[in-house]
Amino acid sequence: MIWQGLTVEIIKIVWNHGHFVDNKWLQMIHDNWWCHWIAYKTNATMQDVDRQIEDLVQAAEVDEPTFWEEEGETPLGRMGLRAPWLDEEND
Repeated sequence: MIWQGLTVEIIKIVWNHGHFVDNKWLQMIHDNWWCHWIAYKTNATMQDVDRQIEDLVQAAEVDEPTFWEEEGETPLGRMGLRAPWLDEEND
């Protein structure tokens, strides 16, 4: 199917240059394989979009949370969770 889409693309390029515009065979190929050309162009566009998305994605630079325990007033002791990103927001 890719070659059918490429064939229609080539026909369109040839017609844009003014060659073989009245050729019945090329018109029939163009009309019958139009749906393959649409699939080809959609696939090419989506691959380009995927490449652009990969360029936009950045790795997260978030530190892991820190868990801590202390002996305290209760039998279980004192436990807590410290998240460095929360400390930065409060400053």
